[in-house]
Amino acid sequence: MSEQIATFDMRAPWRRVLLLLPVIIVLVCLWYVGRWCLGDTMGEWLPDAGAARVATELSPADPQAHFTLARLAERSFEPEQLTEAVSQYEQATALSPNDYRLWFQLGKARGLAGDDAGAEQAFSRAIELAPNYPEPRWYLGNLLLRAGRVDEAFAEFRRVCDEDPVKFRPQVFDLAWHIFNADVQQVLAATGDTTEARAGLAEYLLKQQHIEDALRLWSNFNGAQKQEQRATGEQIVQTLLAAKRYHAALDVQRGLTGQGQSSVPAEDALLNGSFEAPVGPSGKTWYDWQVTPVTQAQINLDERQRHSGGRSLRLVFNVSNPLDFHHVAQLVVVAPQTRYHLSWFVRTEDLKSASTLVTEVLDASDQTRVLASSAPLAAGSSDWQESGLDFTTGAQTEAINVRLTRPPCAQALCPLFGKVWYDDFNLQRLDARAASEHGSDRAAGSATPAPAR
Repeated sequence: MSEQIATFDMRAPWRRVLLLLPVIIVLVCLWYVGRWCLGDTMGEWLPDAGAARVATELSPADPQAHFTLARLAERSFEPEQLTEAVSQYEQATALSPNDYRLWFQLGKARGLAGDDAGAEQAFSRAIELAPNYPEPRWYLGNLLLRAGRVDEAFAEFRRVCDEDPVKFRPQVFDLAWHIFNADVQQVLAATGDTTEARAGLAEYLLKQQHIEDALRLWSNFNGAQKQEQRATGEQIVQTLLAAKRYHAALDVQRGLTGQGQSSVPAEDALLNGSFEAPVGPSGKTWYDWQVTPVTQAQINLDERQRHSGGRSLRLVFNVSNPLDFHHVAQLVVVAPQTRYHLSWFVRTEDLKSASTLVTEVLDASDQTRVLASSAPLAAGSSDWQESGLDFTTGAQTEAINVRLTRPPCAQALCPLFGKVWYDDFNLQRLDARAASEHGSDRAAGSATPAPAR
C-alpha cells in the first residue's frame, strides 16, 4: 500500500491572502488590546494630566483614563478645570454606569461646580448602586442640608450613622446640636430615637459637659439596654468621677453591674475589707482596693497569716532610702456631714524604722484634706491587734479615700524594714448614741489598739 502526499499550489494570490488573514486579525487584536492596556495603566499609575490625556486617546472607551483625568482637573479648583472634571466624570459614568464610585465622584464635582441638582442626581444614583456605603449618603445629606431640606438631610444622616456610627455619629450630633440650638429633644428626634442613637447622644453630651442631660438619657434605659450600651455607661461613670460626683457615679455603676453584686459597694460600705477577693492594680477598678507596685516593697495576699477568713494583705519592706509610700488605697462613697468609725486589724514582724505606716482617711474631692489619721505602727513585732479611728465628713464630702501611707521622715536616712499584715477593715456610720459612746473614750483621728485575738 503506497502512501500519497497531498500538495497545494499556493502561487495563486488569493490563496496567499487567505493564509495571511489570521495573522492580520491577531495583529489587529494585539494592537487594540495593547492600546487599551497601555492607556489603562497610564491612567491608573501616572498621576499627570498629559499622561492621562494620552491615556484617553489610547483607550477612549476605558473609564479609568477618564476618571484619572477628571481627578487631576478637579484638584485645581479652577472654574474651567471643574467643568473639565465634570465632563470627564460624565464620560466615565457613561462607560461604566454601574460603578457607584464614579457616580459618587461625579456628584462631588458637580457640587463644587455649583450644580446642586446634578449633584443630587449623581449621589442618588451612587446610593442606588451601593445602598450600604455611607459616604454618598453623607454628601447627599450635606447637600440637602445646605438647601434647607433639613428633614430629608437627617433621614440620610440616620442611615449613615447606622452604617458607620463610629466615624459619622459624632459629626451628625455636632450638626444637629448647632442647627437645633442645643435642644436635646430636637437633636434626638432628628438623629434617631434608637437605643444606639440615645447612647451615642449621651456620649456626645458628656463631651459637651452637659452631664445632667446625659444622665437623663441614661436613666431612661432599662436594665437590658444598659448592659447592651455598657461602654457608654462606663464613660458616664468616668466623667462623673472626674467631676467628683461620686454618688451619681455609684448609681450608674450599680446599674451596669446589677444589685447585690459584690464588685459594687453600697454607700458607706468599704469593699473587700477582709481581702478574700483579689486586689487590683491602680486604675483597674474605681472601687475595691487599688495597689500600685513599688520596687522597695512586696504587696500581696497571704493565706498563711490572717485574722479571719482565708487571707490577709501582707506588705514586706526593704527600704534603705526615704520612701513616700501611699500605694494601697480604696475609694468609699459616704454621706456628707456624717460621723463614721473605721476599724481594722494589723500584725507586725521585725518592723524597724523611724517612720512606719499609718492609716489615713482623706476627702476624695480634696486629697490634701486629711479627715483622720491613725498613730504610726510601733516598731518590733506584735500579734493581731484592732485599731480604729473616727472622723466626720464635710458638708460637700461625697467620698473618702482610705489609704495606707508613710509619714515623711524627719531625718535624711530613714530605712524601713519588716513585715506588716492588715485584715478586716470595716466602716460604720455612727448614730447619735454610738457617736456619744465613742466620743467619751475615743478621740477623733486616733488609733485605738485592742487586745490581740
